[in-house]
Amino acid sequence: MKNEKKVFRHEIKYFINKKQISELRLFLKEYMQIDSHCKEKGFYWIRSLYFDTMDNGAYYEKIIGHNIRKKIRLRSYDTNSSTVKLEIKNKYDNYILKETASISKEDACNLIKGSSFPLLKYNETITNKVFFFMHRNFYNPKVIIDYDREAYIYPFENIRITLDKNLYASFSSYDFFKKDIQMFPMFNNPISILEVKYNNILPISLQKVLSNFEIQRSQISKYCLGRNILKK
Repeated sequence: MKNEKKVFRHEIKYFINKKQISELRLFLKEYMQIDSHCKEKGFYWIRSLYFDTMDNGAYYEKIIGHNIRKKIRLRSYDTNSSTVKLEIKNKYDNYILKETASISKEDACNLIKGSSFPLLKYNETITNKVFFFMHRNFYNPKVIIDYDREAYIYPFENIRITLDKNLYASFSSYDFFKKDIQMFPMFNNPISILEVKYNNILPISLQKVLSNFEIQRSQISKYCLGRNILKK
């Protein structure tokens, strides 16, 4: 079970512009710690490949606004890495449960090609669940989303604030491990996504800081945004 990880927390999302990021960053750098993965460049790169059913169940559940839903994805931070994160992101009203397992690059390639049987050899809860979902609902790869993440952490309530920028989407699901593929920008303007994640309580001080900006909480899905941009 060492290969698995489960994280259960609140997650709030906002659209935020470049000027607002500059102002918010002053607070974040003074009162929070920058994530260790950001120390070299100030951010780190993320690529996610989202799967969905033949009838696009996950996409329409989000569009309709179902309170309970899930997404299955592969996630990579380096296309040369020998392992990949396999994740189920579950939403229960205002709570998020992210279930993560590490699988080999070879098994990820097989999953993209439509073979989920290699997941059974891990004999773990999360990989078994993905295998079950894949076979019951006929999941297949839909879209790749790339972006840069600037992340800050605070020990109280496991608070994590991220700024996701330079978002791109691609049809090329089978090119997941190719660094340079044809990508399409997800926004015409320099818009980023602010995510605030915490266990149970968000400090009043942080609530006040966020309220100083003219940003509104939004039900943002990078997966749906990517699908809409590509019109697929």
